[in-house]
Amino acid sequence: MLRDWQKRCINHATETYTQQATYLMLACPGAGKTITAAHIAKSLIDNNKVDYVVCFSPSRVVCQSIEHTFEHVLHRKFNGRLGALGMSRTYHSLINTTELISDLSNSRVLVIFDEIHHCAGDGDSASNVWGMQILATIQNLATYTLSLTGTPWRTDTLPIPFAKYTDPDGNILCDFSYDIVEAIKDNVCRMPQITAIDLEHVVVKKNHQLQTYDNLQHLLEEGEVSYQAIIKHPEVIKHLLSQSIEQLDILRCSSPNAGGLIVASSYLHALQIQSILSGHFNKESTLVSCRLDDSPELIEYFKNNQSEWIISIAMISEGTDIPRLQVCCNLTDVTTELYFRQILGRILRVTQTQSHFAYMSMLAEPKLVEYAKRLDEAVPGTYTYQKSAHLLDSIDNSTPKELPKKTSSSNDNKTSTELNFDSFDINTHQLRSKNQVDELVLSEFKSQILSSYLCEY
Repeated sequence: MLRDWQKRCINHATETYTQQATYLMLACPGAGKTITAAHIAKSLIDNNKVDYVVCFSPSRVVCQSIEHTFEHVLHRKFNGRLGALGMSRTYHSLINTTELISDLSNSRVLVIFDEIHHCAGDGDSASNVWGMQILATIQNLATYTLSLTGTPWRTDTLPIPFAKYTDPDGNILCDFSYDIVEAIKDNVCRMPQITAIDLEHVVVKKNHQLQTYDNLQHLLEEGEVSYQAIIKHPEVIKHLLSQSIEQLDILRCSSPNAGGLIVASSYLHALQIQSILSGHFNKESTLVSCRLDDSPELIEYFKNNQSEWIISIAMISEGTDIPRLQVCCNLTDVTTELYFRQILGRILRVTQTQSHFAYMSMLAEPKLVEYAKRLDEAVPGTYTYQKSAHLLDSIDNSTPKELPKKTSSSNDNKTSTELNFDSFDINTHQLRSKNQVDELVLSEFKSQILSSYLCEY
């Protein structure tokens, strides 16, 4: 059964296509964009506007999920073979476009771009190969295009294909928008509770000298210790895992199907986490990575069973549909807002058998805390598109805007532990890359909950 926002979007898209050939849908991660797109395609087919549908998405896992959804809605095969109504492909397949160009030239085709922000193009400015390929071969050939996104910006501020922008402000103009605040009010998405875990008392030993820091931000700015090194320390991993495990255990008392996602920074980091999860907490887990050929099958198996934990390295970040995921332990070293929201979106999908709350634990890295406090902004103001003349100079030099003044509640949970860099196995080059640090002592962890401001809406 379609939700109210999906019905409104389908009707609006159908009407809009009588005036223009492109449509950009913004809906927060977890709201149900794919099934909405399938019904828009069905409407165009039923109204004899198109004969065929082609979908592009970032990964093979998402590609397969789209194929299954469209087959369910259209009641026809969607595998690109004889008798099928369409096909689902990855963006990587755009490298070879000869057959696609021929099909688009001779047929009435709806082309759907899932997570369109993966593509970029701006005339003479630098842009990735996917974006230029799309702009060159599809824009003028498809009968209609439908672009989907839950995060309609790029960290490099390059423009998104087929999107319109205000001039001179550079704000993206979406044909339809449905943000997380609306989704929570409509019970379409779970209310996220994000716990930021800070280091309240830190002592760094370097060259026989001791320096004290009172939080993670000061440690990162002045302590000559990298964030990558901190998230790989076994005691830091144990503390974040303990918080997440405790929460998932509580949820599984009433919802045995609830699952947890752990996001790692690398394959070796994932193995380290899996070892600690098993050896220290006696918890089994599934590990998925692009290094493992059977990862898509492992994700599908995890999706349909009742096991507790799955560990991912960039395999379950966007578009991957595992509705039973309700807890996330964020241990990645990627600290962009786009990736943060994509990860959070994996635990926001509502199910009939689970509560309407989702839980993420993360270190209180300053940028991540900032992102959590402005979740109510569908398109954060930092990511406005700037025209080519000013674009290249601005990449990686944007200044975060002032945080919106929202209330937040805090819950202090303090534990004491001493950490010595000699006691764990991480990449020595990473640890020493900023400067020589001999020992790091963390006497207390402190937790702050960063979600209550959403309740104001």
